[in-house]
Amino acid sequence: MIIDKETNVSSTKRSLALSFYTFLSRILGLIRDHFMAVSFGTGMVASAFSVAYRLPNMFRNLLAEGTLSQSFMPIFSEYEAMGKKEARVMAGTVLSFLFLCLSVFVGLFSLLAPHFLPALVGGSPEYGGLVVEISLVLFFLIMTASLSAIFMSISNSHHKYFVPSLSPIILNFSYLFVFILVFPYLNDLRNKVFILAYGIVAGGVLQLLVQGWYVYKLGYGPIFRFNYKHPAIKKIFKLMLPAALGGSFYQIGLLVDIFLANYIQNANPGLGAVVSLDYSQRLVQLPTGIIGVALATTILPSLLKDLRSGYIHRVPKEILDVLSFAFFLTVPASIGLSLLGETVLDAIYFGGRWDSVATATALIPLIFYSIAIPFYSANKVLVSSYYAFQDTKTPLRVQFASFISSIFLSLSLMFFFKHGAIALSSALSASLTAGLLIWFLKKHSVVLPWKDLFFRVRNMILPLIGLTIWLLGTEVYVKPVWMDWGNSILGLGHAMLSRISLVISILPAVLIYFGISVLLKIPESEIILGKFLLRFKRK
Repeated sequence: MIIDKETNVSSTKRSLALSFYTFLSRILGLIRDHFMAVSFGTGMVASAFSVAYRLPNMFRNLLAEGTLSQSFMPIFSEYEAMGKKEARVMAGTVLSFLFLCLSVFVGLFSLLAPHFLPALVGGSPEYGGLVVEISLVLFFLIMTASLSAIFMSISNSHHKYFVPSLSPIILNFSYLFVFILVFPYLNDLRNKVFILAYGIVAGGVLQLLVQGWYVYKLGYGPIFRFNYKHPAIKKIFKLMLPAALGGSFYQIGLLVDIFLANYIQNANPGLGAVVSLDYSQRLVQLPTGIIGVALATTILPSLLKDLRSGYIHRVPKEILDVLSFAFFLTVPASIGLSLLGETVLDAIYFGGRWDSVATATALIPLIFYSIAIPFYSANKVLVSSYYAFQDTKTPLRVQFASFISSIFLSLSLMFFFKHGAIALSSALSASLTAGLLIWFLKKHSVVLPWKDLFFRVRNMILPLIGLTIWLLGTEVYVKPVWMDWGNSILGLGHAMLSRISLVISILPAVLIYFGISVLLKIPESEIILGKFLLRFKRK
């Protein structure tokens, strides 16, 4: 068995490395989204791609980044304790069974999609047909992403995060390859979108090959056996079913959001609601993915280790540390995106088919989504904590309540806020989910030390005030002057001026936030800047 040399390192410190790898992936994702925006804008082709991609992406997020991997990991850990060969046979059996199930699922979708998708998305027959055609290409991603999730779980169970973190990077490079090397030779938007779809599927296949290769290199390559009666299959799917249902409420909620946005878009021609929601949500996923997913991925092995060793008394502090660390990083991101939303949108997307109208359309949902960034990240951590106790039913009930509340709020508010209501309802439901997940932890004798959490959050107030004052000042007073001067004197374009304005706002804000945090000796800042501060003190 591979033993981690840094067994005493906390989840928050381990998550820093994973956060860095995820950060690289998200930066590539922003570059990818820039090319998407300037290539397709917010028109029919862009909307069709957004809807078509949402279907496999829903299952990819559910399986690859959620329930399948987190349900598999505790069982793999149990079998690994019995012996290395037992763990490899179990992994191979699960992969074989999963491949069969996914093949049937993809086949059924291919048969049924032409009959139900056009009715769901509405709009013209041309639009509905385009959604179906793109979906049939992209749906194969479910197969590669789900199988990759098993290999990634095996690596993560040994605290090996680098190669698993390459998975989204590979997919983003497949996008960029098509954008940079293929699109210059194409003119028709329809041809472009299908070439892009095939390029993405090729990236998914490459993802699977890389993850499988690394697991075999670690010495934990699955031994393939088709034995549907293997006890691990029943146990994993017993854990996974309620977890998948719970996670599916969130993912189906996103899908319902897209269909509601389609309805709003059809009722308001030219609004571009579908793509605006999609792009604003992707921006919010930048801090959520970097921080929330990284912390959720690293806390599960740590909690499993504590529970196996009988140290349940450590669990509340471990969860508190991770939540506090998440708040320390996500609250500034929430404030930043809320205040600088217009500048961020113009800096990333402006140009080509993306204009100021598209920015204005995306701004309102971006602000609403941004408010809930701390809750989105906290929920990922909290759900992982339940999985450590092999409890997938409680998150299921909580996520169902959140799902119902989100749909109710969307339907109630959409006639007043249009597509902004969808983002607002998502934010409110995320806060409800976080509150309920924390409350029901007491079922597992986990009571968070609220007094400690209060003091930690209180200590963050002063750095947050400093950051907010700077961001407001630059956005309200500095940006207008800079944009006029840069355009008239330097002759720079709107997108480039927005990027420079963003740098002027963000870099000093980060220095202010961390500078005040270090002066106040906030523990989270010392974790992040630990090595740098140690060298500084030595000097």
